Amino acid sequence: MNRYKMYSGFTPALPPPKHPMSSLPPELLAEIFQYCSTYNADAPLLLGSVNRRFREIVHSHPAVWYKLRLRLGFGTEFAQIQKAGLWFKNRGACPLKVFLNITNTCAPRSDTSEQEWFSHNYPFLIALFRKNIHRIHALTLQSDTELKAYHLLDAITASSPVSPTESLQLHSLHFQITADIPPMPSGWSPVFESFSLFPQLDSLKLINHILPALTPPNIVHLQNLSIVRPLTAPPLPTLKILRMISSAPSLIHLDIDSRISGEPLSDLHVETELPALKSLSLRINNLPSTLKLLASASLEKLRLTDLDGRRPRAGEELGSVMANLTRELKTKDGNSGGLDLLKSLEIAGVHCVSSTSAHWDWCIRHLPRLESLTLNKSGFVSLIKVLTEIQPEHLDVQGGFYCPRLSYVHLSSVDALLLLQDLKMKRPSLTVEWDNGGPVWHHSIPDHPRTTFSYTTGGYGFASLFDYDRRHIEDTQVKGVSLTDEDSSW
Repeated sequence: MNRYKMYSGFTPALPPPKHPMSSLPPELLAEIFQYCSTYNADAPLLLGSVNRRFREIVHSHPAVWYKLRLRLGFGTEFAQIQKAGLWFKNRGACPLKVFLNITNTCAPRSDTSEQEWFSHNYPFLIALFRKNIHRIHALTLQSDTELKAYHLLDAITASSPVSPTESLQLHSLHFQITADIPPMPSGWSPVFESFSLFPQLDSLKLINHILPALTPPNIVHLQNLSIVRPLTAPPLPTLKILRMISSAPSLIHLDIDSRISGEPLSDLHVETELPALKSLSLRINNLPSTLKLLASASLEKLRLTDLDGRRPRAGEELGSVMANLTRELKTKDGNSGGLDLLKSLEIAGVHCVSSTSAHWDWCIRHLPRLESLTLNKSGFVSLIKVLTEIQPEHLDVQGGFYCPRLSYVHLSSVDALLLLQDLKMKRPSLTVEWDNGGPVWHHSIPDHPRTTFSYTTGGYGFASLFDYDRRHIEDTQVKGVSLTDEDSSW
């Protein structure tokens, strides 16, 4: 009787409730999983281990498997082959982005070349990549030295088909070198034959890399070029940069983050014409002279950081170059275009006082398409006054301000606070961000809800920009190299 009462009162446990995410349509989950893969290349494996439904969705959507990350080491070939094979299988015929980390791999014997050493120690992995080289759209190589990276690249492409539809599909190539750049003669440039294998290359990024010698057939289709070097590396000769850029007439985006050696302009006989250049980012010393050589009338985005901006008259010299560019730059048809197409201007590290700001004031009055203006750690207070002025030809028109398309302004000067308040009142549609090094604070006027102040933290710290830190690339360190989300999301 007691046993009957005990069992009659038993209530079976209910299954745990399903998470709302599990009830989403598979197409939407696949989009979410693909987004996760942009932050972690191993996301397909992690998500597929959650439950059976996640695993089915992951393995049935090739878009989730578009990034493959491998690290070569002693005794890891079998595991890396399994992983690479899984990615190539699930990716199908879609192109793949590959990251290969070969730092700290054992060095070859003195009587063996590195190319032969890679083929001998990783024969099956090398064979797998040779078979699928035509499916790799973007390749990032992280290595101790440049030669090691190029020998691996040679090993992968050694027996590849020569048909353009098979072996020449690589469009993006990034090199991340972890060892310090050794001192070298200023005119010396290594020649890497591997570049000749990829004439369709349109994106090249060299991080902590010796600047190679490239000829026009190798980079004639190049659209994106990024050169990133730590401040402790030897300065790059301006002539070497000009020679490399002059070989890439299709260049659209150019990013240089390095020290530059100063050379008299009369000694530079290389003419650079970049008619397609839309984005130029320079974080260098000798900024005014280099900007004069690289600027183009087609520019839409310009980002300038002067590593030696504390020198006397730095702001005046850069302002003079900017003013001249707005007057003298020519478009492809030979007409005077100046910087009329510029939409975004960002300047950092340059100190400018009101008594030397005439060039900057003139420049800002001649940027009709400017939409975004960022001035970090600079004394460009007078520019705020210009933005509140009415153009003489529009005195009888409501509005009529200089830079009529301007929608965003960021400043970090304490002296500019009162002027920013005046700018906020006269141009209520502007979004204004003011950095005073303190806590974040947002404020808006009830009558103009779009107008905001954003007090943000930030800055470059104490002393000169030539101070350097150590930043991480994966689990190794590179001196003073700053990586973008694209590089650090592997």
